[in-house]
Amino acid sequence: MSIDSIASLFVMLGQTADKTISKLEDVVPKDSLFLGKETDLALLAPSTVRKAVEASEPYKLFFFFEAYLRDMIVGVLSKEGTEANWYDKVPKDVQDEIVKLETTEEIKSWMSLGSRDKSALMTLPQLLKVIEHNWKEDFDDLIRDRGLIQEARLLVHLRNTICHMSVIPGEELERIRQTMRDWFRVVAP
Repeated sequence: MSIDSIASLFVMLGQTADKTISKLEDVVPKDSLFLGKETDLALLAPSTVRKAVEASEPYKLFFFFEAYLRDMIVGVLSKEGTEANWYDKVPKDVQDEIVKLETTEEIKSWMSLGSRDKSALMTLPQLLKVIEHNWKEDFDDLIRDRGLIQEARLLVHLRNTICHMSVIPGEELERIRQTMRDWFRVVAP
């Protein structure tokens, strides 16, 4: 066996050992999570930080997808060259919920969230409801398949699971990715 072969085998064994050890719950993960300049939560609660890192991927996908839907809705319903206000086309029950959230935002104005527009207060189910409510007049030609709305509705439970600080299995993460791919095949981001 040549020195190169031995070195390659050594590196492969090291990588395998590293992967195996990094999966152990009490081993400090590679990712840090700082509470302050000097307090790394990964040292204090390695398994919880590992779960937080795992949950961050689907969270980022939902963040992107919801922002994309918001921008699309506001853009489509704010038809250029007209006086139309996109918010006037939002169903009344969704508008009522947004008004309640705006009141809460005012009460919590001591928090440094800054000003958020009405679209930023809508949840995924509400965004999908706006699209469906305005389907025939505004979204039929753009999205073309109402099945995409149903497919996105199936993600709501996964979104809530992530937003309530739980990890989802890789199979469900793939469902999120597939749904987004389906949307972007039809309606390019």
